[in-house]
Amino acid sequence: MSTFKPTPQQQSAIEYTQSMIITACPGSGKTTVMKEKVRNTTLYLPPHKGVIAITFTKKASAELKKKCTANAHDTKQSYFGTIDSFCLKEIILPFISRVWGKPEIELKTVKKLHPAQAQYFQKKYTSPTYEDISSDSGFKKLYEEGLLWMTSFAALALYILKHSKAALRYISARYSHVFIDEYQDSSLSQHQLFLSLFDQGLTATAVGDAWQSIYEFRGGDSKLLTELTENEHFKHFVIDINHRCHASIVNYATRLMDPNATLLSHAHDDLRVHRLHLAGNLTNIGKVLSDFVKQLKEKHAIENESDIAILAKKEKSLFLCTQGIEIDYRLYNDSPLDESSSSDCADFYSDLLAFRYGAIGTIQDLIDIHFDLVSAKHISISKLRILIGKLRSEQTVEELVFKFRELASFIGILNTTDTDRALRLKFNEPSFIKQFTPIAKNEVQVMTLHKSKGLEFKYVFHLDLEQWSFPYMEKGDNWDDLRYPSLMQDTNLHYVGITRAEDHCYLIRAEYRQNVSGKDSKSRESYFWSLPHLAGLYT
Repeated sequence: MSTFKPTPQQQSAIEYTQSMIITACPGSGKTTVMKEKVRNTTLYLPPHKGVIAITFTKKASAELKKKCTANAHDTKQSYFGTIDSFCLKEIILPFISRVWGKPEIELKTVKKLHPAQAQYFQKKYTSPTYEDISSDSGFKKLYEEGLLWMTSFAALALYILKHSKAALRYISARYSHVFIDEYQDSSLSQHQLFLSLFDQGLTATAVGDAWQSIYEFRGGDSKLLTELTENEHFKHFVIDINHRCHASIVNYATRLMDPNATLLSHAHDDLRVHRLHLAGNLTNIGKVLSDFVKQLKEKHAIENESDIAILAKKEKSLFLCTQGIEIDYRLYNDSPLDESSSSDCADFYSDLLAFRYGAIGTIQDLIDIHFDLVSAKHISISKLRILIGKLRSEQTVEELVFKFRELASFIGILNTTDTDRALRLKFNEPSFIKQFTPIAKNEVQVMTLHKSKGLEFKYVFHLDLEQWSFPYMEKGDNWDDLRYPSLMQDTNLHYVGITRAEDHCYLIRAEYRQNVSGKDSKSRESYFWSLPHLAGLYT
């Protein structure tokens, strides 16, 4: 195993021991820096303390925990998880009854509210804040009916911390530091919670990149990261050397975001960003890309087709493209399980399927993601392992649903009805099940730009670069009034797509795009292709 040798930028961030902000570009090794800081910090903590390590997804959390505990390193009483899971397990469930009393019925969490439940509130909330919890009695009424709304977790956790001295004492006694990754996608309530933990004496570290902010529609606000870089209580570190992408890809992506950015001079004679205007529609282009991948394989430019990704803004574009693909591929579309109204149930069932079909390799991996807080009073680890292991045996969908329900009960998921129904509907569809199997080396990866975040590929084919398709455009009162209402978010998303490529990035405009009527119409080039500051940076 190779020994990690930090760059001077990385080393400075790792060695600093006070509260700090790290802004890091793609491919800069920020996860490794965060891992090193967690390991260095926990090395000197007493056995009863730990750190809070927050990541954006459960998968990222499991990977960070695995890296932090490598070689039997003891992270003491540290918490690894998402912001929602931390708020629920460490603050809300243990202490909410001290603030609002104990509800008469057992609590359950929900991801989506039914229309009747939404009427409890004074207004419609996208991402509630502490102030909303304080002023709107609808949140307490929802709780009294035994419901905890996932969207409100960060604000509710902060509300509890402000109204429960026991909760404050617990957090201060248990944790010394808080680390939050992907801070550019934090909501205002998550930001307020982070600052509250800092105010309670925890050493606080936030890691992010404003240029990769792509979740504004969920309440994420990259300005909160920018504000922290200007906060005198936090020292700002910049890690801006991209070790992943070819220099010409770095140049193109950086100039997309900053027209005056300084370019890497050694990339001018070897441009690896290519703009292609291809004949036909997206289905025709699927066949063209299939032939191109075959040529790459024959020329030994790639070893595995899984090193290639086809990315698009819209799932519809991916569907059209795959109609023409003549090679093996893996399409990552939204699972129908995600439509379940039960908060964690869809994600939990998806991971059980991933274990059953091999995408999650071991029982311990699954336990680390979901069962780390299961009490031995409910089930012993040995019995839990036996139950999980049985998921891989031959059985009917009803037998599997029964086992899924039983496992869900151990982590507090009691209402599985909607997710059970979704699983029954899709269980026998090969394209659905394929999403939960290990990635095969001969499969090109096909996914949306949002799903590609955090991944990397040798070759990237970036679709949807037509006017109207990407960036999103809408018409005002007349045809002279055309607008890009989400231009900043779309630009960030374009940047994410480009920087997934290590060796080559192909930006593709189709001759024909499918319009809102479902018919093919002649396309015009995307706004992104009209930017003068990108001239000379592509072939």
